[in-house]
Amino acid sequence: MAELDIGQHCQVEHCRQRDFLPFVCDDCSGIFCLEHRSRESHGCPEVTVINERLKTDQHTSYPCSFKDCAERELVAVICPYCEKNFCLRHRHQSDHECEKLEIPKPRMAATQKLVKDIIDSKTGETASKRWKGAKNSETAAKVALMKLKMHADGDKSLPQMSNLE
Repeated sequence: MAELDIGQHCQVEHCRQRDFLPFVCDDCSGIFCLEHRSRESHGCPEVTVINERLKTDQHTSYPCSFKDCAERELVAVICPYCEKNFCLRHRHQSDHECEKLEIPKPRMAATQKLVKDIIDSKTGETASKRWKGAKNSETAAKVALMKLKMHADGDKSLPQMSNLE
């Protein structure tokens, strides 16, 4: 019977087993059987490189520059104005009392003051000065009549009669 040329041999020297569904290592691109598929079992050279990298990568932390704050961050949070490093709690200019903090001026302060002065001067006028002209006097009379009717009680000695009878 002729031997089929299917599968591949394990690359571990003492194994060399023929595997029909071989495993390919992601790191060293070697071909291995089921038993030697893990990095540790076939002595993958990339594992030592990864382990050395993990040992040398010590996480540096950045202390907060705000007075009496002991917080540290893994990522530098630098204020673009004063260029100091702060924790997430003090990252905004108003939170760390930034020396370059600009307090916004109220918009249209002069216009607002002028409007307020005009309104204050108008409220001091009497009601008769406000209602000028025939049309305004008619409206004022109607408003006065409506207010009078709204608060009218009538004579208490007169009996209240309904118009339904």
